[in-house]
Amino acid sequence: MKKVLKTTGKIILVLLIVIALALLACFIYQKTAQKKDRELLEKDGFSNLVSAGDYDMNINIYGDGKHQVIAMPGSGDAQFTAGMRLFSEYLDDDISLVVVSRPGYGLSGETDQEVTTEYIVESTRTALQNAGIEAPYILMPHSMSGIYATYWESTYLDEVSGVIWIDTVNEADMELLDEGGLEPPAVVTFLCKAGVFRALGDLFGSNQESGYGKYNQDAAALYNVNPTAFSKSGISEIRNISANMQTAWDSIKSNDIPKVYISTHFTSVDDANEYLVFAYGEEDEEEAKQRFEYYQSDEQVEYRRKRSEYIEKLGNCQEINIPGSHFIYEQKPEECAKVIEDFIENLNG
Repeated sequence: MKKVLKTTGKIILVLLIVIALALLACFIYQKTAQKKDRELLEKDGFSNLVSAGDYDMNINIYGDGKHQVIAMPGSGDAQFTAGMRLFSEYLDDDISLVVVSRPGYGLSGETDQEVTTEYIVESTRTALQNAGIEAPYILMPHSMSGIYATYWESTYLDEVSGVIWIDTVNEADMELLDEGGLEPPAVVTFLCKAGVFRALGDLFGSNQESGYGKYNQDAAALYNVNPTAFSKSGISEIRNISANMQTAWDSIKSNDIPKVYISTHFTSVDDANEYLVFAYGEEDEEEAKQRFEYYQSDEQVEYRRKRSEYIEKLGNCQEINIPGSHFIYEQKPEECAKVIEDFIENLNG
């Protein structure tokens, strides 16, 4: 019996040593790979770090137009700056995109502060000022950035000249206040930090990105250099999502700042089929019908009613629907660009 226990102990010890060596190898591999990510992003012009106070924010400017639009990413979207670089090519030459990244996103540094609505807005304002980008700003939030833009334009009215909401989180999403943010389990975060996911992803090719055209490699590097979902700041942001939303909605002050809200709900089966082609590469009539029917459900009708109330509460805000993906600037860049161009023309006309 003692011999069996001794043998079992040796086997377990060997396995533990093998696991420890494998984790060390993955960790070293990830650090080496992330160094290459940074080098690629610097070479391709995606690195421009500016002090945001207690961390460095990556700010990318695409174009040299006189109308500077502050583009703000959705939740965890470290690749946003690559998508915006591609999208900027559809905009008039007199419009430039200033893409900001929150702490823990892509090349942006981490913060030891709790990631609250107030913190994000204040640090972004600081970074823009340090980058020499002066107010008033045209804000263009996507998805979850609607929280921060709502607070920004309600709190600092004098430094916002317009807002372009791209399918953003709004007061109709109140269920998120009850659900809160889903943090990754500690063991999953550990495996990410240890480099296991990076090693396996590179081995099986799952770390590659598509949909960013000539910037596919850059988009993959922006994610892999510090996966946002597992970054300290990214986890803090998700943990605080309910409180952050409440702060934003409580701050709303109806005002005359010109605004346009780009929504994306389907209005026909054809809309749904176009989306399926964009997202999956092929039409599916049955799936398209089910998706369209969902947008006609009482739940979705009620959601759009509440969203309209939010849009009206903001003041001086027009809703324009472009049926399609949540990432409408990728699916229909020409249509999305036209809305932005018309908005800015009227803003200055």
